[in-house]
Amino acid sequence: MNLPKKSLPYYLQGVLAVLLAIGGQISNQAAAQTAPINGQTWAYLVGAENYEKAGKLTYTVNDVRKLANALTQYGGANAGNIVTITDQEADRSRQPYQKSIMATLPEALKQAGPADTMIVYFSGHGFRDDAGKLYLAPLECDPANPVASGVPVAWVREQILACKAGTKLLILDACHAGADKGESSPSVSAKDIGDEFKTAAGVITLASSTADESSQIWQFKEQSLFSYWLTQGLKGHADTNGDGTINIDEIYEYVHGHVSQTAKVRFTRPQTPVRIVGPSITGVPTVLRLQPQALKQVVADMAEQLSGVMEERQLARLGVLEFTNDTKVGEMLGANFGLLGRYCSEELERNLTDRAAGKYQVVERSRLQEALKKNSFQLADFSSGDKLRQLSKTTGGMPVIARGTLFDRNGRTVSLRCKLVETEGDSTLASVGGIVQLNESEWGMLGRSVELAFNERFPAPVPGVEPVPIDDYVVNVADDKSRGPHPMENREFAFPLTFMVGGKQRMPVFKKVGEGNEERTECFLPVRAGEVLSIRVENRSGDLAMMRLLVDGLNTLPQKEVDKGVSTYVWGKRVNLADARAWILDPAKLRSKKKVWTINGFVTDTGAQGKLREFMVVDADQSLAARQKFTDQIGLITAAFYQVVPTNPGNTERGGDLGIGAGAERSADLTERNAEIGNMLSVVHIRYVDADTLKSH
Repeated sequence: MNLPKKSLPYYLQGVLAVLLAIGGQISNQAAAQTAPINGQTWAYLVGAENYEKAGKLTYTVNDVRKLANALTQYGGANAGNIVTITDQEADRSRQPYQKSIMATLPEALKQAGPADTMIVYFSGHGFRDDAGKLYLAPLECDPANPVASGVPVAWVREQILACKAGTKLLILDACHAGADKGESSPSVSAKDIGDEFKTAAGVITLASSTADESSQIWQFKEQSLFSYWLTQGLKGHADTNGDGTINIDEIYEYVHGHVSQTAKVRFTRPQTPVRIVGPSITGVPTVLRLQPQALKQVVADMAEQLSGVMEERQLARLGVLEFTNDTKVGEMLGANFGLLGRYCSEELERNLTDRAAGKYQVVERSRLQEALKKNSFQLADFSSGDKLRQLSKTTGGMPVIARGTLFDRNGRTVSLRCKLVETEGDSTLASVGGIVQLNESEWGMLGRSVELAFNERFPAPVPGVEPVPIDDYVVNVADDKSRGPHPMENREFAFPLTFMVGGKQRMPVFKKVGEGNEERTECFLPVRAGEVLSIRVENRSGDLAMMRLLVDGLNTLPQKEVDKGVSTYVWGKRVNLADARAWILDPAKLRSKKKVWTINGFVTDTGAQGKLREFMVVDADQSLAARQKFTDQIGLITAAFYQVVPTNPGNTERGGDLGIGAGAERSADLTERNAEIGNMLSVVHIRYVDADTLKSH
């Protein structure tokens, strides 16, 4: 296996301040709202494109598809509750003709009950007859005679008023720019149509533009400008308070701000969305409750939005800081989230770099870390304009920084938000985010240690009670067990770790941290700068097992990267625990009675003549209190153990297992074997700390 020759040594970058979980509970940022979603979300979505007698439109079908996906994937709506009426429906009765709309709209509206939310969306033309009456235009509509072939807006109003839904949202994207040329009866604006609902009790209308503006088409996004930002907001970016729901204020303010800004920067004409609130609306109705997404998906969505802001505002460079979190005693780096915040920042940085394409630069992590350390940058410094300006100056000019936050973890779900903050003036240019659903291994990055018995992975059935999903159940059990003794305190632990310094065993220290429901035992390893560390792991289970071993979030095995179709293996790479390459712990491959594997450093090359770089402790200058400084010093060893699913059971003669080796830059037998990761059996975290600091606590 050939590795990049330019790779620099990746030593353990010091001992961080180990968090003692002061205060315990994560703060709840949810804002009080009315009409929370207890029922279902229903939607009737119309996109008319290939008009027969009026100007043809583009991307309205795509607008409907994207909106339907946002409502189902991100908003949790049942796919059967979404009625789509577009040109490309196979059934003509579901295409946007006058007869189809007037037959299907009343039926769709009847489905919603008082606890439900009903969304009606129309993207297409709107016309006015000689008497001044308004019509939505189906595909066959004649602009010169909308009475005969249009759908009366007054009739639509009656149908929506008859709907029993507790929240009714009408969304209008009409009067598309460039589509009305040559027509004897120009398309009316979304605002004109929306005004017909001013007195519609219980109805809130979002219109794509004012009466004297057109609705722009964003060719690059293959959507209308309004509908693009609408769908992005519903993915979770509009959830500015991070409470997991999007209310009407949040979606309107998000869409209004982004559409106005993008129209100003990218288009020649302004566009200003409008909100019209009918009578009998109380409080701030909720539009949808966000459904958790995969961590990588949420970070990728965040990067897409932040990249767009960088382009629109023509910002040259940005830096990405480690994600922090909120606690009762204020934000603390790493509090309650272990390695996850660091991983999120690197994943966001990677996505932004991939999207930059020469339009902006992402400050290199090493340079940013040097600047943070030189300026002793802390969380409190976000309120200091001088500190932010100095940080920018030290990096050679950095007009904005991306500052992420994790909070409100409940089992597998975590809220993520990220703000793009100016270093001149401390203004927030953008706020993006979503709700994440962690997998087992990502839960393992939170810094909690647990050993799971096989029978603890399956809930006992309770008659008449809906069973909890297995993944949720396992994480809930792991959360509960992690509040007890550390697995390393258990003499019967199947995978004990021992630590060798200078050929002698270094004993860890166990201490209680946290308070109340957050109290747990942590394992601390006393070390000093300049010491060289080895990690030994024993497999007492008697079964074949796999281990993912991270030091400060860096994989101890080379990690595969693919760039433009070319695969390389990079060592010392920060990685999601769920994606990390694993060591194979096969008792049958060791002749000695004690089944022990020794890991002496970061593996740089595998194979019969593999190489590695020693674990060396440096810069052990952090306190044991809550970490406040943005440095690259994590101080956390993570070992996660898994069952094995062999991919080629018959092939057992491929050489020794990974991990038989010792010493810096020495050859070692590091031959690979084929196997797949199964269920997680346990995960342990050891926080390494300056020995003198540990004594004082």
